[in-house]
Amino acid sequence: MLKAGIALLTGVILACYSPQLIDSLIISWLPLCLFLSFINPHFRLTGLLIAGFLWAQAVILWQLDHRLQPEWNNKRLIVVGEVLNLPVRRNTSTSFLIRPLSIPGYSHKLPQKIRLNWRAAPESLAAGQTWQWNVKLRQPHGYQNPGGFDYEKWLMLKGVHATGYVLNNKPSRLLDQNSLGFNQFRRKIVRHIDRHCANCEFKGLIQALAVGYRANILPYQRLSLQQTGTAHLIAISGLHIGIIAGVFYWLGLVLWKTVIIHDRLNRKELALISAWLAGLAYSLLAGFDLPAQRALIMLTVVFISQLLRIPFNLLNSIVISMIAILIVSPLSVLSGSFWMTFCALLILVLGSFLLRRKEHERFYRLRQIVTIQWLFSLLFIPLSIQIFGQIHSASLLANIIAVPWVSFVIVPLNFLLLILFWLPSSFLEMLYQGLNHLLYWLMMYFDVLQQSGFQAIKLSFISTWQLILLFLIFGVFLLPAGLLKHRRYLLLMPLLILWPQRKVLPDSFKLTVLDVGMGTSIVIQTRHHNLIYDFGPGNRQGYSLGEWVVLPYLQYQGITLPDRIILSHSDQDHVGGLYSVQQAFAKTLVLSGTADDVAHLFPEINQVLSCHEALPWEWDGVRFEFLSAGVIPSDRDNNRSCVLKITTSNASILIAGDIEARQEMNLLSVMKKSLAAEILIAPHHGSLTSSTTDFIRTVGAKHVVFTAGFLNRWGFPRAEVVDRYRQNGAKTYQTDELGSIEIECHTQGCELIPYRQQHPRLWY
Repeated sequence: MLKAGIALLTGVILACYSPQLIDSLIISWLPLCLFLSFINPHFRLTGLLIAGFLWAQAVILWQLDHRLQPEWNNKRLIVVGEVLNLPVRRNTSTSFLIRPLSIPGYSHKLPQKIRLNWRAAPESLAAGQTWQWNVKLRQPHGYQNPGGFDYEKWLMLKGVHATGYVLNNKPSRLLDQNSLGFNQFRRKIVRHIDRHCANCEFKGLIQALAVGYRANILPYQRLSLQQTGTAHLIAISGLHIGIIAGVFYWLGLVLWKTVIIHDRLNRKELALISAWLAGLAYSLLAGFDLPAQRALIMLTVVFISQLLRIPFNLLNSIVISMIAILIVSPLSVLSGSFWMTFCALLILVLGSFLLRRKEHERFYRLRQIVTIQWLFSLLFIPLSIQIFGQIHSASLLANIIAVPWVSFVIVPLNFLLLILFWLPSSFLEMLYQGLNHLLYWLMMYFDVLQQSGFQAIKLSFISTWQLILLFLIFGVFLLPAGLLKHRRYLLLMPLLILWPQRKVLPDSFKLTVLDVGMGTSIVIQTRHHNLIYDFGPGNRQGYSLGEWVVLPYLQYQGITLPDRIILSHSDQDHVGGLYSVQQAFAKTLVLSGTADDVAHLFPEINQVLSCHEALPWEWDGVRFEFLSAGVIPSDRDNNRSCVLKITTSNASILIAGDIEARQEMNLLSVMKKSLAAEILIAPHHGSLTSSTTDFIRTVGAKHVVFTAGFLNRWGFPRAEVVDRYRQNGAKTYQTDELGSIEIECHTQGCELIPYRQQHPRLWY
């Protein structure tokens, strides 16, 4: 069974990370492949691997076949659809999923799910309702950067085939108010907790543990859970569903004596049915997303084996559950929670193998809890690096208290309070305050751990093979002593695996144009220095490409603090991403073309100087120089942008900011010779107000990069501008099409590496 599971899993993984889809005719061979593997034992493992590959490819093909057709991108449509989930309200915008019932004029297969944003949505918007909206839709698209969150993959895992927003210039109509269904019940529970826990500091955590609704968790609470490696506790998955099933299994044993069904069910059967129904109910309350689905499948495997009196084997049960999940949802292998779930279960198997109870041992249970949690903390290091990019030094001490505290105290009490909804409001408020205090003590414990030095250790990029090797080393080290001699030397291997990545050579540099949508952010690295040019778009309400893209990229590259920051000018698409992260860069020298405006926008920044008055400097054999023709006080902010030229003995790059035709002409008249460059980051995203013919000819760039947002409303870069560069012999690149553009300049010249081309994925 184990070999069969591994073969099927391998096939699914190969299919999901394949650079291209196979022909649908080949997928039709799946039934024959399964039949041959069933009748021929010698072909079984190979057949299952091929079957897993074909099945996953078939599911991906089905997903892509239901995506919004590209010719309908950004078109005004009338959509009639049903709200599928609890709407999430943040500031003035509300996001929610719908199942479209009809789209007039759309002749292709309808998307199965659409994710919509609705500004100033009515408070009455709720799951189960059927509405008619005027919307603009587009295909799933996200920012693609090294170390960044893959939004397109996340949408595919959720089965979302289009995204968009509701147009408020035409009224939306509520067509049907459906009051049935679990989502309506979940909404009532959220409001019930809102009402009886109005003054609870940890109301968001209580709602998350009750019905999987996480919108009200405060940012500092999320951060504390992430830093201590306990974020998994608020995801309703196998652990919580298993606890609830266990509680109801015990209740079933007790109820059997009082309920007159002895003739139909024996005591164990009633307990098993009670446990499974409770697990099903809790899974549905949690929204029945992927973690809850996996947990219910595992619970069902155990339920059937016990009901049919099949001898229970933990490892076989895990493998059977995995096979069932791969059949129901093969794309689960793309989810970090899939690997965390099964690694946790395998650690339990390893723990049961290592823990042999000694005769008359008094503290066996305590030793068991400590050992299992130690195994979790150790063996989850590779997964933590892969998923979160950090090692949680507080994980062992945090989880050894938090896991039993949440699982055996908070979750059952929270579930019990839902059952006791009929109690007087004053009594319920008192009980919820008690639950709030239990969470308060837990979060205080996390704070003490972090203040004591148990901070998350952030790591730069580590390849997949290094993580697998690290996991195997830890696993082998934990085997009994007799199975491997001199295993202590294995502890030296992680030092080799975690060795710092290759640095940039002298007289060379790496420049990465990040994909931040309709904005600009560039990171430049020399051998010993780093510079950030702009932080992308953002605002004071929490929308921040600086936090979502720039910081993860810096962590990915192992950059703690840049030596300098350049904010080209004060427009939101260039500096907005700095709002939410300005405290982290308070002591870094900042230069800007609009220094006074930037200093006013970011009061936490200690020093902001004008780039128009800055002198050239050199880092590790690389020269940096601002090209300026002076500033006209009344001129637009765009024309006051910092224009930065980076030069080595064999390469040059010009970053033009948002300058327009007027400033281009000024530069041509003052420093025409200095403008020549091999690579140009095009001015003002390729607008018609910039990139004049004389400027293009003078720069003479062989490669031109446009920073632009996918299907942006201005149509940047404009086709006429792109044609001008191409007619001048330049090759053009766009971040909205190619993701981030990495430019490596060394003694042999420069190489441009688009992220989407370097990392091809089926969901792009």
